[in-house]
Amino acid sequence: MRPVVRPVYTGTQYKDYKSFLTPLLNSFGGYCSYCERADKLDVEHVAPKSKNPALETQWDNLLLGCPRCNRDYKKSKNDNRKGYVWPDTHNTFVLLNYFEDGRVKAADGLTQDSKSAVENTIKLVCLDDGRKPQKTLNLARKRKFKIAKSAKQKYLAGHQTLQEVIDQAEEGLWSVWFTVFQDLADVRQALLTAKAYPSTNLEPR
Repeated sequence: MRPVVRPVYTGTQYKDYKSFLTPLLNSFGGYCSYCERADKLDVEHVAPKSKNPALETQWDNLLLGCPRCNRDYKKSKNDNRKGYVWPDTHNTFVLLNYFEDGRVKAADGLTQDSKSAVENTIKLVCLDDGRKPQKTLNLARKRKFKIAKSAKQKYLAGHQTLQEVIDQAEEGLWSVWFTVFQDLADVRQALLTAKAYPSTNLEPR
């Protein structure tokens, strides 16, 4: 999950939470807050509105979720934020490891509490679907790793520009691209500041 900084919201205080879609897209980019795919997106309630009606239109409780993560898996299974990690409150990239086989797991060296919270989040939205009949994320990550590794080889050989790398990365699955290019400071910085990925943050929080 790409970690983001939630900007202070000074716009219209809508009565319908769905009206916050445009401000959320402008703040976080057009990607699912969980799986990072560019997809049709819903306004997603971190703490489910069915269990927290007072938070239904609270800016701090809203993220973007694709139908798969939001409607098929997360639904209203969590009561609140406690016991999970979230991209707007945690440095989620360093808490999860992404692998070429499409799997995603809790990073090594975490405290037991942190590891449990990461694993709870992975389970909540099924970030690791490698053993499911329909491996939507697993297969998508495998393909993206191949594309990103090829792009890295071409970039290092001088056959691809930095902008061409970023253009490909902006198609989604930011964490795969950052994993592949994290040893190249110029690409890493470009991924952190790309216009399509506003508010990306890797500072400890």
